[in-house]
This record gives sequence, structure tokens and C-alpha cells, in this order.
Amino acid sequence: MTSADLERLKASLSQTKTGTEALLLCVAQVLCERDSSFRVLLEEKLETVHALLEHRGDHEAAALVGSFGRALIDPAFKLPS
Repeated sequence: MTSADLERLKASLSQTKTGTEALLLCVAQVLCERDSSFRVLLEEKLETVHALLEHRGDHEAAALVGSFGRALIDPAFKLPS
């Protein structure tokens, strides 16, 4: 495997990760819109995961979880009524 192949693989993995995160946010948003109690539970779980990741020193993953939590409550991401 050449270095060019490795770069293409890294780019593909990055795109897959971004697409998965976007899909997860969409699914979570729809669930929260259907049942508001889910939002509270999800926020609590995200805070727990964020704290665990920070404690482990995985700051990149913790930042991702934090961003996801903020996006979930951001009015810009609300589904149209």
C-alpha cells in the first residue's frame, strides 16, 4: 500500500465519520422532536460520555461529543413545524 493509498483511505474514513455523525444528529433530533423526555436523557448521557472522554485524555472525542450536545439543543437545528 502506497502513501497515496493511505491518504485516500484516511480521507474516506474521515468522510464516513462525518456522514455517520450527521446521520446520528438527524436521528437524535427526530427522536427528541417526537418525545421531549428523550432530549433530557440524551443530554445527561452526552455529559457523562464527555466527562469520561476528558478524564481518559481523549480530547478530540470529547470535543466531538460536546459539539454534538450543543448542536442537539441549538435552535438552528430544530425541525420546521
